[in-house]
Amino acid sequence: MRFLFVLLALLPFTSYSQEDPTEEEIRLIAENESEQRLAVKSYVLMQEGYSFFAEIITDKLLQFQPDNANYNYRKGFLVLDGRKDAAEAIPFFEKAATKVTKTPDFYSTKETAAPPDVYYYLGRVYHLMTKIDKAQEYYQKFLVNSDPNSELIPYARLKLRQCDVAVREMATPRSARVENIGKQVNGKYPDYSSVISLDGSALYFTSRRPWENNESGGFRDYRYNHFTEDVYVSYMDFDGEWMEPFRLEFCIPSRNEATIAVSPDERRIYVYEDTTGDGDIYYSNFETNRFQEVVKFENDNVNTEWWEPHIYVTPDGQTMFFSSDRPGGFGGRDIYRCVKLPNQEWSQPINLGPDVNTPFDEDSPFMAIDNKTLYFASNGPLSMGDFDIFLSRRDADNNWSPPINLGFPLNSTNDDIYYTTTTDGLRGFLTSYRDGGYGEKDIYEVKNDYLGVNAVAVLKGQIKTVNDLPIPEDVAIEITCLDCDQNAKNTVYPRLRDGIYFSSMESCHKYELVYVYDNGQKVIYTEEVQTSCSDRYDEIYRDILIDVSQPDEIVSLPKEGVATKDSIVSRPRDVSEIEKEREKKGKLTRKERKERKEKEKELQFDEFSAKDFKNPYYKHYFNYNKAKINPNRGEFKKFVKKIEEQLELGRENISINIYASASHVPTQTFESNEQLAFVRAESIKYDIIAYFQNKTEYQDRIVVTIQQSIVSGPEYEKDFYNRFKYRPYQYVEVTTE
Repeated sequence: MRFLFVLLALLPFTSYSQEDPTEEEIRLIAENESEQRLAVKSYVLMQEGYSFFAEIITDKLLQFQPDNANYNYRKGFLVLDGRKDAAEAIPFFEKAATKVTKTPDFYSTKETAAPPDVYYYLGRVYHLMTKIDKAQEYYQKFLVNSDPNSELIPYARLKLRQCDVAVREMATPRSARVENIGKQVNGKYPDYSSVISLDGSALYFTSRRPWENNESGGFRDYRYNHFTEDVYVSYMDFDGEWMEPFRLEFCIPSRNEATIAVSPDERRIYVYEDTTGDGDIYYSNFETNRFQEVVKFENDNVNTEWWEPHIYVTPDGQTMFFSSDRPGGFGGRDIYRCVKLPNQEWSQPINLGPDVNTPFDEDSPFMAIDNKTLYFASNGPLSMGDFDIFLSRRDADNNWSPPINLGFPLNSTNDDIYYTTTTDGLRGFLTSYRDGGYGEKDIYEVKNDYLGVNAVAVLKGQIKTVNDLPIPEDVAIEITCLDCDQNAKNTVYPRLRDGIYFSSMESCHKYELVYVYDNGQKVIYTEEVQTSCSDRYDEIYRDILIDVSQPDEIVSLPKEGVATKDSIVSRPRDVSEIEKEREKKGKLTRKERKERKEKEKELQFDEFSAKDFKNPYYKHYFNYNKAKINPNRGEFKKFVKKIEEQLELGRENISINIYASASHVPTQTFESNEQLAFVRAESIKYDIIAYFQNKTEYQDRIVVTIQQSIVSGPEYEKDFYNRFKYRPYQYVEVTTE
């Protein structure tokens, strides 16, 4: 009989029985059943998509007949399908290819031959390992020897075309650097579907790692021996290192939740869930200092009875992209687009058409901040193999350019998918399975010099509060284009964790910025901004400090500035017109007058002189139970070098004061939280002294003093996961005078 195995990854599958067997039951069957019965069970489990169980039984079959080509074929397929390990699968497929028949009997132990499909899968594993010559050889061999009706024939022809693309792209590599982001995020379990925040400070991703105390162990998916999917986030610390990830609050051990997209203000995260069986899009909002329970995205044009695995809403909130395998597309999964109508409803979905979509699969759409550059993944004929990342740009008439493969080494011959970028487009993150990884899938960072966005202005800023109090959730920035055709208006909210906000603005237009609170009813500050008419990438900064007890009173003037990707221009420190008016009316506080004098003083001294020095300052927030920093990198290195520079320029002496804190979260490493705070202070003191120990000319001019080490912040409520709540009180602060 003819038997066809098709890789089952990302495809629906049927259930083995009304109640799935357990691993223990399968291992018991493997040890006690006859070879004949095991051959049948192996076949049935493979048909049903239970690769993990089928491999357990196939391993037993190979004990009976180690050289059986049919058994080796099964083993190679299961290794490739279940664990995605092409290198391990090769020897099994090679042994299987020594004896081939067009009509193997998979029910019989007397069958010692493999089907011609083994040639296709040998092509696949060599293709994945970038041994393109051997891959082409076996794909061709499969086409010559296979049944003319084999469902694998169109895939073999596709793979041959992809091999040609791989040869071309690898011969002309792009100037991109692709690096595994490391074991702090990636592990032995699959880690994938990452979404980077626009400033690169937060990475949301999906992981199949087990829960603590084996809470999720009872819900393992034994088709592939996977734990359930959960959503995690890792933040970048001040030294540019990824912190230990933590699982978001809405995750449930019995349910799959996978990251799709995150709003620019990080107040909404979109997730994929398969609770209903057909795969739909859900979301969770960040409110009252935590992510809430996920709810279904209620839009009948998006969530249907078909499969919708991905969605992305542009930073301006005006366009939505999603993928679906609904009927009427060009084949497989297609990418669709909806736009926001004047009544604030979403339009009917529009297929992006044959310039983007192919007869195969397109997925994971992501729009750059310029609202013109679309990144997406495709496993069609322009790919190097499996999914590759592509780029298409939209013109003024909403026509999409032919997709461009982003090339090697950003793309590989394996799956490369879920690409998202920071604002300038020069730093991105993707999911891939490559040599040297930690698990089946890992997350990689891509640094490049050819994918930057142009002809767009990005408004970036931060709203801070006096005494670092929490930012009111209803503070927002209303951005209105004053000379656009439709006088477009967009409301932007700052991130609640740090007050940072982003918004794109079109080049060569005038915008009104209105900072508001109380759900837009009260105004904090208003100004007009003219964006550049150049074709470059610009960043416009606006930072504001407010008093939450009187949010309509600006405590300090906005910091302003413009940066381009070609050069960084210092933020001008001129006094705002609003502050001048307030001064005339006698409304400037003593603190504000002092700050103004300091700013005017800074304007007079672009460089250090022997008369005036700005006191260096350093502050570092620690992860849980951590007490040391890396003194050879990051902001600390800049801090001590600045002190050294001032001493060289003639500063007579400098006093360095250290303040350290630990939160009330119980420590598991130190005797007490008080000791943890003290060790943090002592450690930074040692690092400063160590830096200057060989610089004898400065030692008598430096005094380092620990002024305070305390335990501070809210009382612990057994909510260790709540990093937003406790991290602000785990720090070391160093001031100078």
